[in-house]
Amino acid sequence: MEPWTSFWEHGHSTTFGDFFKDGYAGAIKSWWEKILRQTTPPADILDIGCGNAALLIELLEQRISGTYTGVDLASVRFNEVAKQKLKQSTGLSALLKSHTNAEDLPLKSESIDLAASVFGIEYSDLRKSLPEAIRVLRPNGVFHALVHADESVISTMSARALSEFQDADMGSIVDNLKVIDQQLNELRVPARLKQSRPSEAARTNLNGLAQKYMSNLNPDTGNAIMIQFVGDALKYFKMLNQSDTIRAQYIDGIEAEFQASRQRYTAMAAAAQSETDIMSIRTILQQQNCAAVSVEKFFADEEQRELGGWHISVHK
Repeated sequence: MEPWTSFWEHGHSTTFGDFFKDGYAGAIKSWWEKILRQTTPPADILDIGCGNAALLIELLEQRISGTYTGVDLASVRFNEVAKQKLKQSTGLSALLKSHTNAEDLPLKSESIDLAASVFGIEYSDLRKSLPEAIRVLRPNGVFHALVHADESVISTMSARALSEFQDADMGSIVDNLKVIDQQLNELRVPARLKQSRPSEAARTNLNGLAQKYMSNLNPDTGNAIMIQFVGDALKYFKMLNQSDTIRAQYIDGIEAEFQASRQRYTAMAAAAQSETDIMSIRTILQQQNCAAVSVEKFFADEEQRELGGWHISVHK
């Protein structure tokens, strides 16, 4: 789960990174608002696969009283928006539990009124985590989850992203940065790099690779992964006056973060649920003797053209 820990440590509020900087918006926000309108406070609420607690933001905005507990296998923390709103809240206590398995929730049975998950629980072993989610619900409690669908816009984007990683070029970019960095360590003065043949050769190679990807910034036809990688690599040249250690750490960090992002995209693709998978999920939930189990498609747009995932709902 280290790749997700790395992601959350960047301070993102949702799994969509910079796309939703201040918590969920659009269809997901509307989905969560509707659920909360049907919730009678004070309520004990559980967020499974909580990340940096994006769902908490709406609870605080609606002044829902009670408790919020977020659990995640990664190391997580409250996002900045939630932090600020928590300072103003008097009716809701909030707690995050990092390194916590959804398959073995550290909660008493029948202690939760509302359990929710937004693109989180499907990364777990659903044969164990779904019964756990139901176990902790009080009688008449509800469980709502959005899970990845194998034909959703998110899964399509993940597959495209995975196809965009160009390992040879990524390796070449890092190698050329290291050549320049080593030359700077020896020369000590950034202005002298232009007099270094190895440095100039490496810079020429970098410029060629930058041109290769930066020449097409069209989001539909360009290579978004490599554009971002090149952009991050070029930021190195703003750090020439930093210490040897900081520069070296930055170069290593570029490579490490993009390997982590590849692992996250791979995990998202693997977590996507097909129609057959959803039928199995329905069966697992029906075996928990719940009053009602529902599974339906969740759309990312009002015109219902873009599939966002599956919406699973359970009334205990």
